[in-house]
Amino acid sequence: MRPNKSLFFVIVGLAVAAVAAMVGAVFLYADALNVPTVQETIHIRVVVAPSARDWADAAARQFNQANRGVQVKIIEAGDLLPEQEFTADPPPAAWLAGADFAVPMAQDRGLRFLPDPRPVASTSLAWGGYTDKLDAFSQQYGSLSWDSLHAKATAPDDLLTLVIASPTNSPEGLAALISAVAAHTGKTSLSSADVSQTLPWLSETLTENTRTPSQPAERFATAQGRSIGDLGLLSLAAWRQAGLHQRSDFRLVPAEPAVYLPLTFAIYDGRGATPEGQKAAAQFRDFLLSPEVQARLSDYGFDPPQTGTPGVQIDGQAALSLFRWAQGGL
Repeated sequence: MRPNKSLFFVIVGLAVAAVAAMVGAVFLYADALNVPTVQETIHIRVVVAPSARDWADAAARQFNQANRGVQVKIIEAGDLLPEQEFTADPPPAAWLAGADFAVPMAQDRGLRFLPDPRPVASTSLAWGGYTDKLDAFSQQYGSLSWDSLHAKATAPDDLLTLVIASPTNSPEGLAALISAVAAHTGKTSLSSADVSQTLPWLSETLTENTRTPSQPAERFATAQGRSIGDLGLLSLAAWRQAGLHQRSDFRLVPAEPAVYLPLTFAIYDGRGATPEGQKAAAQFRDFLLSPEVQARLSDYGFDPPQTGTPGVQIDGQAALSLFRWAQGGL
């Protein structure tokens, strides 16, 4: 019995050694043999403009359930340009900016992104106000426009109270200033020179006549909304999210010339970025563009990416000029 028992242990030992050798070979030569190994989950963070937080959160939850190899966490941008968020270690893998012009602004401030950031949703600027107030305005100053607003703002015996989002903290607030420059210059492609030319007129129109409360559309929708101001210039998504597009006593008028705010997905390419993180970010971006996720944009007040006329365009330096002017005391 003793020789058989020894033979048994020899066979078992050889079998264990063979299995160990095979497992070691799989991990050592997996790439060369194209043998799949256990996939490590990649965790990334995406900075998102506050207006798109709810839509992005819902999409990330669905994405995470369907893609165990990549897990996405949404973090809300604290400012118009989320420079602070990208100082983290590791940095976010991508930024869902609230407007396309915000990306070149951030690049001019030193943040780096891969070429060709892509819009994944869109909204546009619209005037909004209570119908009786807009009618009274039109009777005295004519159709609603930046020129008629300037006339009311500079009238010696009248007052103007225009409500916009903060231009230093939100894309739609800066977009309101871009709208004013475009209307005053008659241009739809704006440069720093156009901004400089318009600043005196912009100061006359806005400096003493503008309110920038937090959540301005929601403020209009409250019981005290009639007292907040004469009218507002906000994104159509903001008006919709506050439910004001459904009210019979409230009117929305598209801004002219049209100013679109494409929600733009930019993949980070600065210090701390990794190929794995960039690939995961691109995978999430493509998921946001999938028909199923795009179909839910309207639930959050947004539209699909704009495919027609681009509307007013502004370069990064010109947008930064407006941003700095607003920081000076608007």
